[in-house]
Amino acid sequence: MKLHYFHSPHGNFGDDLNGWLWPKLLPGLWDEGEDDITFVGVGTILNRLIPPSRVKIVFGSGVGYSPLPAGLDDGSWHFLAVRGPLSARAAGLPPEKVITDGAILLAEIDGLTKPLDQRTGGVVFIPHVSSTETGAWEAICERLGITYIDPRWDFHDVFRLIGNARLALTEAMHGAIVADTLRVPFVPLVTSREISSFKWMDWALSMDIPYRPIRLPHSSLLDSARDRMVASMGHGHLHRAVFDQTPDAAETLADEMLHQLARSAEHESSALGQFVSRNSKRAWRRLVKPAASKASGGLLRSLDRRLLDTCTEAVRNAMQAPSFLSDDRVFADRRGRMVEKLAAVRQLAGRVDA
Repeated sequence: MKLHYFHSPHGNFGDDLNGWLWPKLLPGLWDEGEDDITFVGVGTILNRLIPPSRVKIVFGSGVGYSPLPAGLDDGSWHFLAVRGPLSARAAGLPPEKVITDGAILLAEIDGLTKPLDQRTGGVVFIPHVSSTETGAWEAICERLGITYIDPRWDFHDVFRLIGNARLALTEAMHGAIVADTLRVPFVPLVTSREISSFKWMDWALSMDIPYRPIRLPHSSLLDSARDRMVASMGHGHLHRAVFDQTPDAAETLADEMLHQLARSAEHESSALGQFVSRNSKRAWRRLVKPAASKASGGLLRSLDRRLLDTCTEAVRNAMQAPSFLSDDRVFADRRGRMVEKLAAVRQLAGRVDA
């Protein structure tokens, strides 16, 4: 089989773990696609970037950013599991295809999960990879005496720091997934409109966890400038209702998110959407980012400091907010079902080879 996942040019532990996890759990099955089988792993990667092949095996992947692949009913797709019920509905799959994100199988790796009495760390903070460029997160963590985790770091270091913590404050969805898998309580955060409410809720529903994120204020002028630009260009994936939802509103919210995803995918695949995306990135690099950086060190330095102070207090408050952790029985069920699907991968790969 050939492993398919997103390769970030800057690194992202939630994607990078694929190249290590699956060869450990499914040894002896990997090549460069000589058997024309593609294994679709961890990530929001159920989209048109999946390469054509005779057989595609989907294992805990999710929908979330881009249009779905064509021909899902052509007989070449084997959906052993998808990340959550929203992904299943978006792809037109039956509920029994829903288990959870494939990263739950990190629990099968010896030594990653530490007993509570052996954890020597405190609070860790994990921003989304898109927030690392503009957020003042390292400075805030230093002020509060908590551990900053850059999602671009080596995934082994990220696992070690999360697994040793007593609490994870995380904007990165895979920060929450790894924390939950290693049985570390987490608090979901949002700092930018780029955060996908759809994929967060998709996973949370799969684990019977409510998704109730805390909205942090902008941490810097640069942070604010980027977020406003994302909004003005229509690139946001944040659904405002996640901040004020009630427990019985989850189904309605799920419907709204599916509609929002369809609109977003249609926009991004259009000629206009692609034109806006290319030119907004160029405008950010050449105009907006240099101007905001200059202002934060010049005339607007005092405003930049006030933003830092305000955001620091918001993170301090988040440390005291209710945290989340999936029920042990739910976790054991999802883990067990995913382990069973590993055997199905072996059987399917062997049958196809034959």
